[in-house]
Amino acid sequence: MTAARAPAHDQPAERGQAAIEFAIVFLLFFAMLWGILTFGFIFAAQNTLTLAAESGARAALRYQPATTAAGATAARVAAATTVATNTVQWLQAFTPAYDPAAYLTATSAPCTYNANLICFHVQISYPYAQHPLIPPFPLFGLLAPTQLVGKATMQVQPGNLLPSG
Repeated sequence: MTAARAPAHDQPAERGQAAIEFAIVFLLFFAMLWGILTFGFIFAAQNTLTLAAESGARAALRYQPATTAAGATAARVAAATTVATNTVQWLQAFTPAYDPAAYLTATSAPCTYNANLICFHVQISYPYAQHPLIPPFPLFGLLAPTQLVGKATMQVQPGNLLPSG
């Protein structure tokens, strides 16, 4: 006795099923991989901006040769700007339209919590919405930040701006 065969009309209904399943699973895995890459680059850029701001603020703490307190303050702000700009060079190389100098502010002012101290503020940003590091995947743009910002502040006693002598 032979086993009964399934009718021939059932086979054509299943043709292409594997291709459709593959397409659905591929899109899900591709979207997941794209999300990992996108947010990995965002994370790396944010860390770089934070490092640039911190390094710039640290550079403002270093002694700068000057004869007046105003000259020393200006030299420290210039040093902070230079160090912060140099730290984000990979972002500029990765996105040539990004000019770090346009998104960097380094200032000095009396500290808000103690007017006897001078605070050096360094802030650098990256406009992610205008310059995405990876071309956006549909709907991921809704989850990505529009701007990444790194900030740091260092305080200095005015008596430490110039060498004591």
